[in-house]
Amino acid sequence: MNSVLLALNFRVTAASDVTPAQLARFDVLFLWQIREALAEEEIGKIRDFVAGGGILIVAGEDAELNSLFAAYGFELRAAQSELIDAERIPREPLFPARPVTRIHARTDFFIAGTGSDEEMVPLYGRGTEYAVITFRQGNGRVFFMSCPYIFGESGLTFPENAAFLYNLMSTVPRKARIGLAEYRYNGTRAVHSSNPLIALLFETPGGLGILYLGVALFVFLMLRGRRFGKPLEARETHRRLSSEYVLAMTALYQKGNTRREVLRQLRDGFRADLGARWNVNLNLKTEAFVEEIAKRSSVVNTGELHRLLMDLEPSGDISEAQLLEIAKKTEAYYDTSKMRRRNRWVR
Repeated sequence: MNSVLLALNFRVTAASDVTPAQLARFDVLFLWQIREALAEEEIGKIRDFVAGGGILIVAGEDAELNSLFAAYGFELRAAQSELIDAERIPREPLFPARPVTRIHARTDFFIAGTGSDEEMVPLYGRGTEYAVITFRQGNGRVFFMSCPYIFGESGLTFPENAAFLYNLMSTVPRKARIGLAEYRYNGTRAVHSSNPLIALLFETPGGLGILYLGVALFVFLMLRGRRFGKPLEARETHRRLSSEYVLAMTALYQKGNTRREVLRQLRDGFRADLGARWNVNLNLKTEAFVEEIAKRSSVVNTGELHRLLMDLEPSGDISEAQLLEIAKKTEAYYDTSKMRRRNRWVR
């Protein structure tokens, strides 16, 4: 029902244990296939809502609705046989613009009684077995139906049922606020969370504050270091990445790694990128490695590459300044050779 009412441009709010009905906010209260008895206090609130000008629509055939029907002087009774097609009872249709002569009801129950407040008008049924009735109460109006099938997914495939729903909702103000309860209605009962942690987080100011703080912290961590605005030029992007790489290598050293380990990681990454670029076996020694690259490319400066690879070999102690200089040379080689880097840095 929710999707159908939304398609008709009504503002629909669920009336359930999670979101109890706030009748003062509604123009219409729609109860469909309610399968739990309503408390007396809830029925009293509903009667006040209708008397104040609200519209009540009830469609159901479960005995639990009898408490609500009885409050208006009606009751659900079992029909002698299944009421499949309910004929229009009044000679003059209630909706003359689009009259519907019958609806496909498919129910085993009918509404009996004459009402206790205002004159009742039977709309559809079979003889004295009424499937749809309406009456006024105070400034509002009530529609009772013993055939919830007509508003179900299967029932609305029948053109006459769809036309009846359209006629029914045409009595409702345009873009009305509708409180919809399906299977269960909660109007006045207090709602308590079964989980103490959920109750603490969502039902106390302190808990909500913790949630907001957590969301703000998550957003800050996700956006930290991000750059907003128009994209950078390719050269500027590469320059920034190069600087980030050098700084990252320095940070890696400062976290407790020795300079030799940093140099080894730098060498392994560089050799891996060279091997992937020229399809060369990484297990070859430096001289053989450079020779294989030279065989595959005539534009590679093998002398420069050999010197850089030798600098990357960890031999003896190396100062931090020397380490940074080698990292810059390696980055410059990536830049001049347009070689793709698989791993920016090791964390």
